[in-house]
Amino acid sequence: MAGLKSTKTQAIVIDDSAMEQFKVESFDVRKYNAIFYSIRDLYGRESQRQLGADNFDWAAFKAQFEICFGRPEDRRYTIEQLLIFAQKKFNMGLEDLLVYNRKSWKRREEQQKKYAEMDAPTVTDNSTETTDNISN
Repeated sequence: MAGLKSTKTQAIVIDDSAMEQFKVESFDVRKYNAIFYSIRDLYGRESQRQLGADNFDWAAFKAQFEICFGRPEDRRYTIEQLLIFAQKKFNMGLEDLLVYNRKSWKRREEQQKKYAEMDAPTVTDNSTETTDNISN
């Protein structure tokens, strides 16, 4: 029997090293922070749900999370490790985490607006004085 030849072509990887200072990191590397913070938020919310809101302290959780996972700039774990972790713990992949991160940012922005409106001084119009209480 004659050997079969493969008609599959090999994909050539593009080398963009000549881009020098204009070189762009791969997509997943640029999204490291979004993945990291999504995992932290998901983990915290699940811990809060399990412990109960009264027994949960976000500051203490963040400190403990940093001990375990480090800070995003530390890059203690690779993207692949974080994605495997997210898949096992939360059944979420890269796209799910990115969508979650966008929603989380939108939620934070809305909360900041709400707090800013609550903290803003109320302006009252004193230009229309009544003379009912003024004695002659």
